[in-house]
Amino acid sequence: MNRMKRPIFHNQYYFITSVTYGRRRWFAETDFAQIIVDQWKHYEAAYEFHLDAYCVLPDHYHTVLSVGVKKTISQILHAVHSYTATLINKQLGQITKIKVWEGNAWDEVVRNKQMYWQKVAYTLFNPWRAGVVQDPFEPYPFSNLAEWYDREGEEFISSLFARYKRWFE
Repeated sequence: MNRMKRPIFHNQYYFITSVTYGRRRWFAETDFAQIIVDQWKHYEAAYEFHLDAYCVLPDHYHTVLSVGVKKTISQILHAVHSYTATLINKQLGQITKIKVWEGNAWDEVVRNKQMYWQKVAYTLFNPWRAGVVQDPFEPYPFSNLAEWYDREGEEFISSLFARYKRWFE
């Protein structure tokens, strides 16, 4: 069966979700979760895209990003997934590579401003929804909610939560 190729859209926002192979909780290990964050930030600079929102949970991650023109979403995902798997395997001392990612990431083109803010809210508040933090506004080390707080302020974050909390129920 042939895989359907992703269409190439430049200067577009995407919502990405990817899960670990077999839903293994790789990222409950903080060193491995940090690898994911570090690689997203590394490739953000190298591939000239913007990582708007992200969170890494024990067995999956979510990102909202805008691609530029240098690389496609497929190239970005391939680079991040390939190198994070290499680094995790290296840290484990594996000679034969263990599979880290479950197939293809799920990507969705963000169609409008309303969808953009819904996906940002979903991503930023996902650690709370997943139960890894007790309060939706609690900083989580593998999310950039704290950066949004610093940049936009508490009132903005509270408003974002109030507007989109129905998506979490």
